[in-house]
Amino acid sequence: MLLLFPIANLLLFQIQSGDTVLAARIQQLLQIVLTTDDEKQEEAAEAEAKEIFRKGGLPGIATVGDEAAYEFVLLTCSPGPVEFQKKVLRKAREGAKRHEVPADAASYCEAHVRQEMVKTQAKKHAPANSALREQIEQLLQTDQAVREKNEFDMEKMEKTDRELRAPLEAIFAKYGVPTYRMVGPQAASGFITMVQHQSPEFRIRVLPKLKANVAAGQADPGSYAMVFDRSQTDAGKKQMYGGNLICDSEHPKLHTGPIEDERNVNQRRAAIGLMRLELYVQLIVAMTPKGVCPAATEAK
Repeated sequence: MLLLFPIANLLLFQIQSGDTVLAARIQQLLQIVLTTDDEKQEEAAEAEAKEIFRKGGLPGIATVGDEAAYEFVLLTCSPGPVEFQKKVLRKAREGAKRHEVPADAASYCEAHVRQEMVKTQAKKHAPANSALREQIEQLLQTDQAVREKNEFDMEKMEKTDRELRAPLEAIFAKYGVPTYRMVGPQAASGFITMVQHQSPEFRIRVLPKLKANVAAGQADPGSYAMVFDRSQTDAGKKQMYGGNLICDSEHPKLHTGPIEDERNVNQRRAAIGLMRLELYVQLIVAMTPKGVCPAATEAK
């Protein structure tokens, strides 16, 4: 795991060595935030990114390059509190207008801040159905336990998915797609995560109700994009957001498959608060157990 070093040292190295050091450090910090299981290390990485922002604002494309400039917005716009996110958003908008910050970084930040405000508001109120929230959280623990990267067992995962089908179907039959108001943002997203692991027929039935929840500000647009892309793949159609990675005998490594208007996929992703596709793919490949797609992590 990458080790953190003091902010003061980073700034000193930047002056001595040039902006390539800052660009590399941004990429290191993002890797920590996205992949570590150590909360203290994640918090330290986020704090370092925030301090860089407080001292110098958003590093621009001319300073650190397009990729690192984008990643720094991702780093500083994603963690709370909302007031800090709003400061980053203002700078990102200004920088995008001057072409100093990637346009999709500003779009991502705007969508993310908007969604975080909705979730923050939802969290101020107790869920209307706390028992359902607890049930979903318990089911999700079971769902995720068999997807741990270490000691992954495909047969055990498939067996668990079959066992979860009945309770998930029962929840959907009785409540539809649980909303923020009903169970809170975390459980609402957790329900959709589990739906992704169920049958194509179930996903198709869930999709229109999930879309209505998104339109009402009661579900995460990213969750809808995830189910939509999976359903498109099920039907042999092109994805819209590239969120469903696949592998098969012809293409043994994880890849996105066909995408509609692929040239503009990152703009579409940014508009609903999703990171660039290439970053997402790297993250999923790194997290995917070898048993799911054996060749997916050979090059790691």
